[in-house]
Amino acid sequence: MPRRLAFTGAYAAELLDYDPPAPEPDQVRIRTTWASGKIGTTAAIFDNSAFRDHVFDTDMRLFLDSPGSASVPTPQNPSNSGTTGVGVVEAVGANVTRLRVGETVFGYMDIREVNLSPQGRIFPLGSLDPMTALCIEPAYVAFHCVRESNVRYGESVVVIGLGALGLLAVKMAHESGAETLIAADPMPERRALALQYGATAVLDPKACDVGLEVHKLTGGKGADIAIELSGVVPALTDAIRSVRIAGTVCSAGFYQTDAQGVWLGREFHHNRLTMIVPHGCGWGHPPRDTPRWDTERAYAAIASLMQQGRLDVPGLVNYKIGFEDSPQLFDRLKEQKGAVIKFAVKF
Repeated sequence: MPRRLAFTGAYAAELLDYDPPAPEPDQVRIRTTWASGKIGTTAAIFDNSAFRDHVFDTDMRLFLDSPGSASVPTPQNPSNSGTTGVGVVEAVGANVTRLRVGETVFGYMDIREVNLSPQGRIFPLGSLDPMTALCIEPAYVAFHCVRESNVRYGESVVVIGLGALGLLAVKMAHESGAETLIAADPMPERRALALQYGATAVLDPKACDVGLEVHKLTGGKGADIAIELSGVVPALTDAIRSVRIAGTVCSAGFYQTDAQGVWLGREFHHNRLTMIVPHGCGWGHPPRDTPRWDTERAYAAIASLMQQGRLDVPGLVNYKIGFEDSPQLFDRLKEQKGAVIKFAVKF
């Protein structure tokens, strides 16, 4: 019987048996060779601050008081641990025409030995590096950060927080033609990757006033767009202070505390800023440019850009672990916060 890496508590994971059903008409069954998952969002879910004692009513799109409620998985109600994978097609549903048995593919998958995935989110691997392929799901969020922020040729852009999402946003902003592209993160290894991916300057938020330095690097005016992907409140303040009058702040971080220290009566108010939360953050909402763009088109575009070599991110996956040892992974993520940018599980 195949096994999966499942969350069974806060920072607790186990290998559990499961019985995969036959593929439905639009599904593909895949024998997994590599898989990966989220880091920052997973940690936020484990810490559970935003949802503690609340439930999110998906009809009203409103958080409601619910004392004692929790979203942390339990052994009785485990949750999936992965978002992306690479593997070999074992079987296809009756409606699947563009993928064949024996083909190596990549796309939206869990960390489990056998995946069942919708064909619209699975793509032929071809000559693509599997480590780049594992970045398709975080690329989905970065893709909408860049598109919905309206990053255009010649814009000045600052990306704050250089985890997998932030580094992919740097790469995409560079591909979009940003003239000035500034990246901020306290970890030197991440800043080095940002320069490799196209940043024109990098900043250490622990060593400088990010907002002030961005203004200095943009002729005193500030950036056109700030994309905040760290998920910590001080970085949101940095993003607000980084942009010029009538600039845009793309707030994609999954904040787990109230916004102590964010002064909305300062730059945010006096510079008449626009703030957006992009598609891909949260759930149950369409992209801003629907119906032209939907989930399937976005994934297909990202896969195509990867296969063309235009979304190549060498070094982004910086930690690999075997499937048998994978339950230890989240202990490492908790103990050495920030050391792992993107992980890969080898089957």
